[in-house]
Amino acid sequence: MRTDINEAVLPNLLFGAYRHRVLSLLLLRPGDRFHVRMISRLTGVPAGSLHRELRQLADAGLLVAERSGNQVLYSANESSSIFDELSAILDKTAGAPPMLDDHSEEYSIEMPLPPKPKRKPRRRARASRR
Repeated sequence: MRTDINEAVLPNLLFGAYRHRVLSLLLLRPGDRFHVRMISRLTGVPAGSLHRELRQLADAGLLVAERSGNQVLYSANESSSIFDELSAILDKTAGAPPMLDDHSEEYSIEMPLPPKPKRKPRRRARASRR
């Protein structure tokens, strides 16, 4: 009987690659809320597959989905009965939670530069005729 566990395969075996990435991001950062595109950037999961995963996890009660304007923000449901156990498993299998890069430039609006003042053309000195 084989008792050693291949730790690299275990997370994908338990959750599937996409689900593991999504749960690791959200459950290891309780209190943080992310919209779908940000989750996609941080996890590398395509947005099409991500919508389905997030909806299923929210329906199961593991995530909270809140509408904010035209976006849906997802966060860990810390009141879920298995939140503590599941986050402990993810902590052991996922390593450090993904670092959040500074994406402020993506959401900032560049103000156009003011037009440069037009220079008046120089008058040419008239050549004296001799």
